[in-house]
Amino acid sequence: MTDTIRSMEQSLYKMPIVVRARGYRLYDLYGKRYIDLYQNNGRAILGHRSEGLLRSMKAVASRGLVSEYPSVYDGRLEKILKLLFPEYPVFRIYRNRERALFALGSALNLLISPDGITDPAMNDAASDVRVSYWRPFLPEMTRFPEVLLPIFPFPGSFAPEVVCLRDRSTAAMMPPSDMVSPFLLDTLIKTVTRMIKVSRGSGRKSSEFQRLMDVFEWKRRGPYINTGLDSVAYSELCKKALSEGVLLPPGEHLPMIMPREFSDGELEGFTHFVRQMTGD
Repeated sequence: MTDTIRSMEQSLYKMPIVVRARGYRLYDLYGKRYIDLYQNNGRAILGHRSEGLLRSMKAVASRGLVSEYPSVYDGRLEKILKLLFPEYPVFRIYRNRERALFALGSALNLLISPDGITDPAMNDAASDVRVSYWRPFLPEMTRFPEVLLPIFPFPGSFAPEVVCLRDRSTAAMMPPSDMVSPFLLDTLIKTVTRMIKVSRGSGRKSSEFQRLMDVFEWKRRGPYINTGLDSVAYSELCKKALSEGVLLPPGEHLPMIMPREFSDGELEGFTHFVRQMTGD
């Protein structure tokens, strides 16, 4: 087990048991509320109950479109992907991330692990990077890696995984897309469509949180924060944050994500947390 994975598992063990999630808030067994700066590693960047998500899921499920059969949703999703990533002519859609990484590793003849993929929220992608994640609400891309793995706003590890390919010769080595449940594909289409709509909106109230984060002099890209701390210092940070009702990512290699909305009380609690950390 690598040090990164061990650090992540140890931090995860310290997380509270969550019994309810709404927006950017989590609630534990004792009713304590936490502001969520992890957001399922960005899959809940639009909130844990994204607007209209449950309604669309019920509509597709009511038509019995749950099993993995060919459907119209594959083509609809690909049209959206072409608009989002015009530099990438080929897409594959797999049933989960493990399946996508296995297929990609076979095509590139590489052993690819999630923590070995470049994360633009944590650092700038070099021009020679082959595989990189893509995250919403970051500055427009100026460098285009060979393979792009979007982290879309779809909470849960059961989300379909999209692979965007620049090189058609690499695409030719990739297994074909999986048959994915129309139930999941339609849900992904809805959340990506809302993500696009939100990204075109004006100012975000989260800037107030971001000004507080500047006190630490941590690196920020869009709504993402990179502390630059080592595993020991980050573990201590997580403990102090948790006591103040702030949930941080389970590892120092993952970005904090600023919530898009919050209450004045939550802002006050976070301010107290900042003062504790800075000794003010």
